[in-house]
Amino acid sequence: MTFITTVEQCRQAYEKCFQANLKATGSHKLAAEACAHFYLNGKPVKNGYTDQVRSNALWDCSFWETASETNYASDVISFALGRSLHQGLADGKLFQHLLETEPETLKRGIRYSQVFLQPDSQTWSGILSIANDKNSDFLQFIEVCQLLCKELHQHHNLIFDLQKQLDEVTIFEYLLYGSLFTFQNLVPRRFDLHHVNEDRDMIHQSVWDALGELLIWKLKSRPENDLRLNERFLAKSLKQHLMPLLLPGEERPPLRSLETLEQFGKLIAAVVKKNDFLHGTIYEFCFDDDYRYRFDGNHLTIYPIDIPAESDWDFNGRKLSALHSYWLNRAVLDYLQSDLSNQQFGLPENNDFNRLAYLKACQVYLQLDEVFGLDSEIALPNGTQVDLFKAIHSLELMTAFFNVSYIAKFQKNLQESGNWIAALSHLMLEGIATGENRFPLTWAEPSEKAERIKSWTVSEQCPGGDIKAAKAILEFWTNDLKKLKVNLIRVPDMPTPELNEQPIIQLGIYGIQLPWLMASQNNSTAAVNNLRRIGCRRKDRRDETHRIEARLGDLFRSRGFAVIQAYQPEVIDDFDPGEVDLICYQGIHLFILEVKSTYLRKTKKEAWIHRTSTLRKAAQQLHRKQIAVRHAIESDETLLSNLQLPSGGKKLRIHAWIVDTSIEHDQEMVEGYLKVSLEGLIVILRNDRHLLSGNLLLEESLPEDDLFPDGFTVQRFIEIVENGEVWKIL
Repeated sequence: MTFITTVEQCRQAYEKCFQANLKATGSHKLAAEACAHFYLNGKPVKNGYTDQVRSNALWDCSFWETASETNYASDVISFALGRSLHQGLADGKLFQHLLETEPETLKRGIRYSQVFLQPDSQTWSGILSIANDKNSDFLQFIEVCQLLCKELHQHHNLIFDLQKQLDEVTIFEYLLYGSLFTFQNLVPRRFDLHHVNEDRDMIHQSVWDALGELLIWKLKSRPENDLRLNERFLAKSLKQHLMPLLLPGEERPPLRSLETLEQFGKLIAAVVKKNDFLHGTIYEFCFDDDYRYRFDGNHLTIYPIDIPAESDWDFNGRKLSALHSYWLNRAVLDYLQSDLSNQQFGLPENNDFNRLAYLKACQVYLQLDEVFGLDSEIALPNGTQVDLFKAIHSLELMTAFFNVSYIAKFQKNLQESGNWIAALSHLMLEGIATGENRFPLTWAEPSEKAERIKSWTVSEQCPGGDIKAAKAILEFWTNDLKKLKVNLIRVPDMPTPELNEQPIIQLGIYGIQLPWLMASQNNSTAAVNNLRRIGCRRKDRRDETHRIEARLGDLFRSRGFAVIQAYQPEVIDDFDPGEVDLICYQGIHLFILEVKSTYLRKTKKEAWIHRTSTLRKAAQQLHRKQIAVRHAIESDETLLSNLQLPSGGKKLRIHAWIVDTSIEHDQEMVEGYLKVSLEGLIVILRNDRHLLSGNLLLEESLPEDDLFPDGFTVQRFIEIVENGEVWKIL
């Protein structure tokens, strides 16, 4: 079948979709939007219907010829155009028509697609061909796109030139210089695990992002031999690159190491600067419709229409910090009510750090259990089961270990010597004298490392520790570079583990750890994204989603609601609305909840994609399910009985919400439906807002804060949710 024939068949499917929706709604605009949603959902699905086929077929439909400007101005139409341009749509006739009738939609599609960052593409050439003096505004827009592309290209050229100077550095040596760089530049004078330092965390995150990005570059560019790291290769690299720096002598001046470290620092700085430009200026331009641009002479400025005291993005970041405190405070309360508060955790000198490691493990486990529906055991890709709490606890113990044995001692040495190289040298020599690895990075064979952490797996069944459990824990946190390279060749666009998500790097026969990463990373984010981003295709995901719904349903029941989970409305005229996640009823209020569980995002681009894909689709699902539930209330006696709902439900007030585990676009309306965070609902239903601020590790109690001073009522609950009151204390 030819490409043209396939496009024509696909076009007919879109035409059929349009006619069906036109008949149902009587609205050309709504029918066109339905086709756009159909396209964005990856439909129709048929062998041969590629993304490119669907893109060409959608915009070849006849109904666009009679579309009004109002149709084209729709958000979902713009999203569909952006997706199509990204997929390579190069329809000059369409571009010209949009420029003449709805240039803002064309500009939105170009921004959303980022096609201007591919200046050699056929799509961009087609867009450039329609620009002319008749539309000076569009010409200026094109100039903005070209300037942004040019500046990003300059960043890439600088990075490429700096990379060439480090081409001969092996993957292991790259990791070594990465660790040296962090000891030189990132170690703060004061490091307090009890406090979240957002400025410090942002600086660290930007460097770790650069280190992770460059690790992928090394993995793609270096020969296979790098992945066969053994004792001989490791010793050779240490002798050439580390020993001249930490043990300098007349015969071995550290000039080469210092020069390489200086070049390494320039490369990191260049990548950080590029990412700041990409994630800031370009992403603001592409994905925030409230941003505008102007020229001051030849200088381009990207600016918001209004400058709020705080952006939604920053406010949501503060929500995440508050939720971090919330789960820690929950863990502390559980701990204080247990028999553990009077017990010693390990050796006396390690007691405080080990106790904190336990509490932080409880904090992460609570969140994974209640928010993400994780089971107590997780299946690894090879079928091995790993105890989730022990895996989290082990990572927290590693964090405690690296803080006590590396960071604290390095800081003490640094204070005494005033020189980071001398401090690191002293740390290494101390380790050699005691038979411990205190090099700037650590390495160990998996079997050796498993023996070292076996004591962390002690249980009643295994009082001496469980070596199999220890090996499973290490595998859970390990990023095997050999497997990753194979996967990158096979699926170039696959999500790759970030350094914190799988912080043990398997290279050759060794598992390598970077001390400063281990000491300072956010283990909560590491655990969530290890399971929800990297492990997005685990077979347990469906069961986890049902557990999320069940646990949220239990919270509603605790407040007197009648709850039904996974309700399947009747299929009418071949229309299947799909399963309703939760229906909750009390008084005259009925809640229809669509629950979405994803991962923690870092960039505005990721958040925008979440808004225009997962949340947009959730709103469409809610629309169908709300109609179906309204119909069921009139006809399904079993539903009425289970909800204890009066027959007919004429005075019923229905509230349909998207409930999402992520904080992005929190409290926003998506396609007419309120999107709320699952964690926010948990805090409200438990009346726990006082735990969002303060730290029970440092304070005996927190100020009282009752969301329901007159007792729980559904109306008050709705007010709190819809007005975002739970966050107003931040």
